[in-house]
Amino acid sequence: MRQPVNFAGLTSMGAAPLVAPVRVRFKDVQSGQWMEGLSEPKIDPNHWRIHLKVQAFAPCRFEAHRGRQCGCKKKLTGVREGPANLNTNVFANWVRAGILGTTTTITDTGGSGRSVTKTVDGGVVAASTLICAGTGATVAAVADTNMQTQTESVANPTVNAVAGSGSSGTFTVTGTVTATADRAYAECGIKITTTTTAWVFLICHDSFSVLNVSNTGTLAITYTFTNS
Repeated sequence: MRQPVNFAGLTSMGAAPLVAPVRVRFKDVQSGQWMEGLSEPKIDPNHWRIHLKVQAFAPCRFEAHRGRQCGCKKKLTGVREGPANLNTNVFANWVRAGILGTTTTITDTGGSGRSVTKTVDGGVVAASTLICAGTGATVAAVADTNMQTQTESVANPTVNAVAGSGSSGTFTVTGTVTATADRAYAECGIKITTTTTAWVFLICHDSFSVLNVSNTGTLAITYTFTNS
C-alpha cells in the first residue's frame, strides 16, 4: 500500500513499500529440523527513478556581481531533497514516441495536442532545454503540461554522462536559476523543445515547501536519473 511521504520539504504523491529481505525459518519435512535463512527481496516496482535536489543560495556578497553568474562561494540558505514527485504524462508519451516508435499525441506547454512520431519531430534542441523554477503552490500532478507560475529558467542545462556498472547506472541534469526579484520558490521542472516545429513540452514537474531566495540569489537544481 502506498503512503504519502515528505522528504525534507519535498512532497511526494506516494512512496513504494519498503523493499528488504527478511529472516525466515523452514522445517525440513523428512528430518523435522528447522533451518534459518534470508528471504529474497521483493520485486521493487521503482527500478527507474529520479532524485531531486534543490538548493537556495543568498546573493553574492559583492555588489558588482549581483544579477549575473559568478564563481564566488555563496551562503546556502535552504535545501529540498528527496525522490522527485514524478515525471509527467508528457514524459511517458515521449518514451512511447522516441524510444518505442509509437506515434503519439502529446500536449505541449501551450495546451495544444501535437502528433509526435518516432523521429520525435527532428529531435530535441539541447540549447533550448530549460530547467525552470516558479512560485506555484499547487502540488504537482502527472497531468501537468506546464509550470504553474514560472518565474525564471536556465537554458542548456548540464546533462552529465552515465556513471555506474553492474546493477545500477546514474546520470544527472543540473542547472542554476538566478532570481530576478525576491522569490518564494515552490516548484521546478524540465522543459524540452523540438527541432522542426519548436514545440515546448514539460517532462518533469516537482513541488516542494517554499524556499525563499532574495533578488539575485540562486536556486541550484539537480535531477538524478537512476536505473537500478
